[in-house]
Amino acid sequence: MKKYIAVTCLLFSCIAPAFAQRETNAIRFSPVGVNEVGTTVGISYEKYLAQNSKLSLVFPLDVVFRQHDQLWTSDDRSSPAYFYFTPGFKFYPASQERPVKYAIGSNLVLGSGKRYYYTSSSVSSDGTWRDRYKLSNNTRLGVMVTNYVNFDISRKFTMGINLGFGLLYVDKSANKQNDIGGTVQLSTNFGFKF
Repeated sequence: MKKYIAVTCLLFSCIAPAFAQRETNAIRFSPVGVNEVGTTVGISYEKYLAQNSKLSLVFPLDVVFRQHDQLWTSDDRSSPAYFYFTPGFKFYPASQERPVKYAIGSNLVLGSGKRYYYTSSSVSSDGTWRDRYKLSNNTRLGVMVTNYVNFDISRKFTMGINLGFGLLYVDKSANKQNDIGGTVQLSTNFGFKF
């Protein structure tokens, strides 16, 4: 009898940690968001550095649909989408066991896309003034501090909201000189932990 109790205790001591383990990966989809360029849709991967870790790495990728000036002609309204990659880390100051978690982190902002730039006005053949726009690649590079609030609906399903502010040190293209400017990002997300 003592042998069965010892084997049962040994079995539970081996199995219990497997059930107690928290997931160390998360995939999140962001169906709607905004930044200084336009409206975003994105996906991100989060990797916790250890079980119950207060530190994780994040790798978000967003597609940004640029908003347009109402004065542009119909030919110039179809700016292609931007792509933003903002890798960084998240720090959770409180316990990971809570259903509502706050985190703060730092992200590198890498953005690229094509956009129209106003170059000049000219007189067309019928004598009317016409504004001229040129399409060129725009490159953006900067840093951002992001606040995260995550809601664990279940052990596997999570939802959240992110708000980030930062500086762009590079914002240039062939038709625009480099500017130092601000960047902002607000997005909602839902996803799965595994």
